[in-house]
Amino acid sequence: MNFILLTQYDGKIVGPVAKLLGVLMNALFNALSSIGIPNIGLAIILFTVIVNILLIPLTISSQKNMKLNTVIQPEMAKITAKYKGKKDQASLEQQQKETQMLYDKYGYSPTSGCLPTLIQFPIMLALYRVIYQIPGYVSAIYDQFKGIVDLALTQNGFASKIAELATANGMSPDKYNFDGSTTESVNYIIDLFYKFDSSEWAQFKETFPAIQDQINPFLNKITEMNSFLGGINLAEAPGFKLSIALIIPILAWLTQWLSIKVSSAGQNINPDDPSAATMKSMNTFMPIMSAVFCITLPAGLGVYWIASPVVRTIIQVFVNKHFDKVGTDAIVAQRIEKQNKKRAKQGLPQINPDGTYVHNGKIVTDPSSAKAPASGKKEKTMPSAVKYTADSSAYYGKAYEKDSIASKARMVKDFDEKNSRK
Repeated sequence: MNFILLTQYDGKIVGPVAKLLGVLMNALFNALSSIGIPNIGLAIILFTVIVNILLIPLTISSQKNMKLNTVIQPEMAKITAKYKGKKDQASLEQQQKETQMLYDKYGYSPTSGCLPTLIQFPIMLALYRVIYQIPGYVSAIYDQFKGIVDLALTQNGFASKIAELATANGMSPDKYNFDGSTTESVNYIIDLFYKFDSSEWAQFKETFPAIQDQINPFLNKITEMNSFLGGINLAEAPGFKLSIALIIPILAWLTQWLSIKVSSAGQNINPDDPSAATMKSMNTFMPIMSAVFCITLPAGLGVYWIASPVVRTIIQVFVNKHFDKVGTDAIVAQRIEKQNKKRAKQGLPQINPDGTYVHNGKIVTDPSSAKAPASGKKEKTMPSAVKYTADSSAYYGKAYEKDSIASKARMVKDFDEKNSRK
């Protein structure tokens, strides 16, 4: 994997996120070290807790949308039944229009439930970089590898002898300099060492027997920092070999499945809704995808993938209890009130508690066909022709029957202005 560099990933989008996460990871690791638990696995778990706590507002918003969905589904079913079997363009456009009107009525977004996942995706990509390049972000681990490098560079012919191990790890000596003459070169060596498994460290010791006793304390410290559950190297992918590391993808599948079950509890999904089948497939596919990823990616990322749904599930249980206590009716009423304030500013008909629209005191079926006047303004209406004639005759005869023609002309002007202001 020659695209991995210890000097931290410098991508324009993921790079800054990785750097920020690296700062947090380093701080958490140092905090654990200060109480005698210098372990990157625990740092990842603490990191996961912090990230998911920050995402609680999105979790609440997503749960509100799920509650609204139970109200929307019956109305959506009516729209679906209304246009069932109709394939002409006009019907399809009208169905789409009515569906969007339904969403607008409740301020509902069918994709909002995906937002927490979408936000977590760049976090996972950045975390992948951090875990794959831990020495570049966590200074305490860097120092341990730097100690080994300093010893290795004292050995004659180190740069040429290390070539075989470097090539086996995708770091060709033709591209990477291992003479330790620059900071960049030292970083390449540390990056290579970080990818060593137990067999490669054994081979390294055989190649440089003079320093094997001296590097053992560094290796023991690195193992302590980078191991999880007693024997899982967080820098290595579990793979398909039979080992304790396989518990990582298994737990990733299980925790993801439980998280989906808890988050979707209480949803009333309409089987006729086209999105229902897609959602069901996603709920089945995502846990499996998590397991596959955790087999092929570093175990440290798998720890995040396990811890994240566990923390989300705990948060979700409390959020569900809160909304069960509040009740769906209160959530709908709150959302409609919010929508009405927005609609008032846009001059649109208001929504009644029963979900119908009202315009000028009358129920309307198509809110887009009746635009209410701007808030605080009255519509200017002119009297009908019959009423205008009667009113003007009475006005003229009562006040101006003996006046001059010029006076009556001014009277007509005054009368028209008076009525235009009503």
